[in-house]
Amino acid sequence: MKLALHYAEEWAALYVDGKLCIVGDSYLAEEKAFELLGVEQIHDNAFMRGQTSRDGVALTLEEVEAYRAEKAHRQDRARALQAEAKRLLDAADELLSE
Repeated sequence: MKLALHYAEEWAALYVDGKLCIVGDSYLAEEKAFELLGVEQIHDNAFMRGQTSRDGVALTLEEVEAYRAEKAHRQDRARALQAEAKRLLDAADELLSE
């Protein structure tokens, strides 16, 4: 299978084996090309590992998954702490209102 993407400003046309497959916004043609090639697209920032420098980017998919799991754990812990803080504030408010 031979793919060719032709661009004109924000427009693009994807040709597959010489025949038009899709035309429209360039991102649509690119996504279709990725789909045909079996490219998995993940739209999150886990590969950046919480920072904004190129130097800190995950070097392997294992590092991406480890960061994603660590972030989920931190978020769960933060939610638990928020719930505990709310419980304590509610208890303090009750004591102050007596």
